[in-house]
Amino acid sequence: MAVENRGPELQAVCYTLATAAVIATLLRCFVRVRLVKNFGFDDWCMCTALISFLLFVICALIGVHYGTGRHHKDLDDEDIKQAMKYWWWCYLWYCITMIASKISIGYFLLRITVRKMDVWIIYGVMMITVCTGIVFFFVTLFQCQPISFFWNRDQKGQCVNVDVIIALTYLYSVCSVISDFTCAILPMFLVWKLNMGKKTKIALIPIMAMACVASSAVVVRFAFVKDFKSPDFLWATLDIAIWSTTEQGLAVTAGSLATLRPLLRLLGHKLGISTSGPGPTAAGIGIAAFSLTTFTREDDLDRHGRDGEAAYAGRSHFDRQAPEKSVWGTRTSVENESEEELTGMGQQHNKGDPQRIVKVTTFHVQEDRI
Repeated sequence: MAVENRGPELQAVCYTLATAAVIATLLRCFVRVRLVKNFGFDDWCMCTALISFLLFVICALIGVHYGTGRHHKDLDDEDIKQAMKYWWWCYLWYCITMIASKISIGYFLLRITVRKMDVWIIYGVMMITVCTGIVFFFVTLFQCQPISFFWNRDQKGQCVNVDVIIALTYLYSVCSVISDFTCAILPMFLVWKLNMGKKTKIALIPIMAMACVASSAVVVRFAFVKDFKSPDFLWATLDIAIWSTTEQGLAVTAGSLATLRPLLRLLGHKLGISTSGPGPTAAGIGIAAFSLTTFTREDDLDRHGRDGEAAYAGRSHFDRQAPEKSVWGTRTSVENESEEELTGMGQQHNKGDPQRIVKVTTFHVQEDRI
């Protein structure tokens, strides 16, 4: 009779999502280091989340080798101990991954947030996530005394009632769903209010949808949390492991994909499918220059080293209310204004004086919100 084994299901999920997370995070690092040259706190957090997620995947795969996804009756006692030990490690890496990824996503959203109310909402979500994550981390870490009693019952010890773990898991999951959907939905409203092309806004929908899928993984997991009580633990909790892996993988992947707009714009220009290039060349000078009639702040900042992580941004890092001066006058930029018209250039001041040399000086004041 064939032995039932669902371990390969978890293996497939681990390999797929780990690959996606690594690729997305490496692309994020390339954008932040090479294109916009501003590797910030949120990037460090996401790299931490990726490392923790990979450690989770390693422990999960080792657990599958020893028996995760199989019935206890089909395993040796030593294999059960090893599989349970790596399950315990997965608890910890899961907490670290989710805390780090939520902090990273929260700081990223702060880059494109204008209203104080939205800022406070994001801070609130981050605080709830961090607090519940820390509580869950330490409860799972010390749920048994000694700690090794979790996987080795051939010694004296005790563990907290499993109902406490189940209740805490439900509480953490509820907070996670609230924070995930907030982080997924809030950017949609932020982006829609920005002065951006409709196609650009629509292009962001898949990224937002992925964040919602990560939240949905938590919702699906609700149905399986009760399986923590099962005496056939390694078999019964496989669905929890699968959906927890899905949640982490999509959180890291979606959080990194949201920062790749500068790269996509560059590729679009190289392939000739983008209407906005890297900027015209100033005649006789050979350097990138702004359009002398209209320039889009977002386009320009992506070309000139703005913190391009405000990827879908519109959240410029110009000092708000900072005047921009030129020989044609002064214009004060209003908060989150995405386009500025420089009208009359060469029309008002060059009339009647075709030999006149006009010098333009543009000052950029960059605000780092990290």
